[in-house]
Amino acid sequence: MNNLPEDCIAKILSLTSPRDVCRSSAVSRCFRSAADSDHVWNHFLPSEFPEDFRAPEGLPTKKHLFFSLVHNPLLLHGSQLSFSLERSTGNKCYMMAARALNITWGHDQRYWQWISLPDARFKEVAALKMVWWLDITGKINISLLSDNTLYAAYLVFRWNLDPYGFRQPVEASLVLAGTEHDDVQPSMVSLMQNPGSEQGQRAELRSDDWYEVQLGHFFKRRGDMGEIEMSLKETKRPFEKKGLIVHGIEIRPVLP
Repeated sequence: MNNLPEDCIAKILSLTSPRDVCRSSAVSRCFRSAADSDHVWNHFLPSEFPEDFRAPEGLPTKKHLFFSLVHNPLLLHGSQLSFSLERSTGNKCYMMAARALNITWGHDQRYWQWISLPDARFKEVAALKMVWWLDITGKINISLLSDNTLYAAYLVFRWNLDPYGFRQPVEASLVLAGTEHDDVQPSMVSLMQNPGSEQGQRAELRSDDWYEVQLGHFFKRRGDMGEIEMSLKETKRPFEKKGLIVHGIEIRPVLP
């Protein structure tokens, strides 16, 4: 293999994955040079970027651009949406800010408060003061996502010092907008990591010290149109709930 021309090695590497390309750079100097080439990394960058995407300045190569988008999500749509790439595949990832979600009574200061946190991706997050009826919904255009990819949506959140009313599972759903909701069977998810709880999805602590819980998953095919609607609800047991802090909803590929 080392006797092959560098451009031939680059073509072969472009048929693999970002992870394999990085590993191949340890094979030899020739492989390392091919693995750093723009020809290779152009294959792992999206063929289409979001409409208001602007590449960060000062990045000398396509490889630098790729890893910048892996590690440093870009804010789009008036800083209400973030865009990044999944490290092992280069598939697109998005996160919708709490301000981009439809939160019932979210603009009523008696029930929700908009605050800033130093470790949040967005300028504001939604802090629940008190509600009896919880309803959080987000929508994203499916055409923004990578083709032929299995995606999942996650509510990203944390708790204040005195959460209350979330010991029981709540309803999560994910549908293609326009689908008859009567035909949708929501799943039950647990926002709190209740010891011994086996009902539905459970919240998991992320590496950024926020929690996440899966709302559902879907497969994005080439040519799919419309909006994906994701929701978290607790409207059937009217009792007081408080202490939830909503960061947003993240949509990212499901890894094998």
